[in-house]
Amino acid sequence: MNPRPALVCLIPLLAACSEDSFAVVSVLASPDPIDKVAQFRVNVGSGSEQDTLYYPNQPTAQLHLDNANPVTFSVEFSSSRDGEVSFEVEALDVSGTSLGYGKSTGAIVKGKVVSVTVSLVKGAVRPQHEADAGTAGDGGASLLSCDPYAPAEACGANRTCGLICDPAQPPTQPAVGMCYASGAGSPGSACTSNNDCVPGSQCFKFPGCSVSTCLKFCDHDDSACGEQGSYCNIPIQCGTTPPFAACSRPCDPTGSGTIGCAPGLSCFVYADETTDCACPGLGAMGASCTQNSGCDSGCAGCQAGLSCVVPIGSSADAGAGGGVCRPICNLGSPVCPAGTTCHAFDQATGQTFGFCE
Repeated sequence: MNPRPALVCLIPLLAACSEDSFAVVSVLASPDPIDKVAQFRVNVGSGSEQDTLYYPNQPTAQLHLDNANPVTFSVEFSSSRDGEVSFEVEALDVSGTSLGYGKSTGAIVKGKVVSVTVSLVKGAVRPQHEADAGTAGDGGASLLSCDPYAPAEACGANRTCGLICDPAQPPTQPAVGMCYASGAGSPGSACTSNNDCVPGSQCFKFPGCSVSTCLKFCDHDDSACGEQGSYCNIPIQCGTTPPFAACSRPCDPTGSGTIGCAPGLSCFVYADETTDCACPGLGAMGASCTQNSGCDSGCAGCQAGLSCVVPIGSSADAGAGGGVCRPICNLGSPVCPAGTTCHAFDQATGQTFGFCE
């Protein structure tokens, strides 16, 4: 690979440089805009070969970067170069401090022009070196530059590795891994960004409400969760990347159904009587439902303290709307509305929680 040291052959002049190969790089910021961008540092890589370019060569007027108006420049390659190339872009302020980071790839073809879109995430930091993609559970088919299960390896101390599905790329693209300065938020605590969460965790928004909490990555290993009643059973699917895994939250689904959950979330019972926090639905006791929790659209969930169950003796399918919202009870010390009793969940392996009917 031989990227030229200067970003030459600007877009209007591409025809004059047709013997070489080019990548037309469009840089956006998503979801949050980035202000006061004075320069872009572009790390171009292919295997063990890495080159660092700057656009423009010297810091210039400060730019506003958003998701609608890309900043576009071209990177020129020698005519002998083709194959998959990574583009890591950092937005810098006038002092050279990084304001955001993004990564994408493009297939360079001899004598051709390829378009590459890189979406920068405000506050993200470029990893110091490439982590072994295979260790992150993605089979090596991702744009990960850090391992969310072992963030210190590429991100360093006091940083965490977060996953994003690049909104500027098609849904067929795999996950992108980025480093973030970590915070003090423990798993289960409310957050507004990845910077709020301790290393090894990330801020995720729950479907069905506007609440976000820190979730701990666990590499499909319950022991990594480190809390009684917490299990590595939360799949995190991002594009084509096989699911990563995070820890569930131990909580109390009975009564108010909110103990152990961040404000705005409720505790529900799932397979094998594991508990986890999620957005509550709208269904009151006795309402029909398709699942326990709420969602953004296309489902019917239950309010806090309730569970979506198929009535005793019915062959209905809860997922098809045959469920009914029922109070959750503790089998050891049941408290149920008058006229109902506490029953174990069908095919339950534990004997802790049940439902009132």
